[in-house]
Amino acid sequence: MKSYRINLLISILLGAVFLFIWIKIIDWKEFINYFQTSDLYKPAVFSLFYILAYFLRSLRWRLIIRPIYKMKIGESFAVFMSGMLLNYLIPVRAGEFAKSLILKIKYKLEISKSLPTVFIDKLADLFPIILIIILIPLLTIRLNILLYLIISLITFIFLIFIALLLIAIKNRGTAVSFLHRILFFLSSKTKSRYDTFFMNFVDGLAILRGRSLATIAVSLFTAGAIFAEAIYIHTVFQAFGAEVSYWEILFGYTLLNLTYILPTPPAQIGSNQFTWVLIFSFALKINENLTSAAVTFSHLLTSIIIFSVGSVSLLALKIRFVELVQSNKFKRGNNGEGKSRDPGKIS
Repeated sequence: MKSYRINLLISILLGAVFLFIWIKIIDWKEFINYFQTSDLYKPAVFSLFYILAYFLRSLRWRLIIRPIYKMKIGESFAVFMSGMLLNYLIPVRAGEFAKSLILKIKYKLEISKSLPTVFIDKLADLFPIILIIILIPLLTIRLNILLYLIISLITFIFLIFIALLLIAIKNRGTAVSFLHRILFFLSSKTKSRYDTFFMNFVDGLAILRGRSLATIAVSLFTAGAIFAEAIYIHTVFQAFGAEVSYWEILFGYTLLNLTYILPTPPAQIGSNQFTWVLIFSFALKINENLTSAAVTFSHLLTSIIIFSVGSVSLLALKIRFVELVQSNKFKRGNNGEGKSRDPGKIS
């Protein structure tokens, strides 16, 4: 719990620093003028593509987890969006664990079995880094040292995840040792308590083994999601008068999405504004005040979408938000199997 509070404090401070830098960059008079001269009806309608992107990702996760649990389409979307809501409000990607916790509460599915599918689902979100690397020489993009560092870090994380996945498929024992090395900061006694969980987790990583068609479908769902989001973001920039191609927006927003794997402040306040200006203004040369107007509008609209769809999803699942946040399992960040007498209840 103490480490969670420290992470929360750091993320809030980081968001405040980003927000301060962003405020210093923009010209408020020009920023307001973009809102006064823009027709925002079209991007509001095209936000349906933003929702479509998350629907496609929920279908992707539903396909990955199918050998373990067969979810209905609406059910997978509800669980996925509930996790998105928690990710949005709580730093350190808490919503990813929440998806497995919801399955534990609702269907008594062991977290050690479902969590690897969430891991693979997030790994699929990293595959577009390949698209980023391909588009860099094809587009007129000016990358500074910070963007190079971000791309390099995401690529490194992607390669680590791929290595873990391949090792898990070939040799479980080696994969468990690899996980132990990654978690070097834990004591040997603590790691030994997690060995059963690790083994179940590693076994779960091989869930796509021998499922060639499913793997192809996962790739197609991922591609569909990033193309759908880019359509929405392109419409937003057009509404504010930006002369930018769809492919440039595809590059920029795909890179932006990849940065979300890193810790972000609650509701991404500060980090979103700073990262948009960094990518769309410094790399793609779109006016920083126009970009700031676009991110302000999009951030507000997508926040409303995530809050409303996420809240309705929790209601549909008959789970209260406070149940997930106050859960001892959730706070401890343990293996999720807990000590409660009833595995369907929160300890």
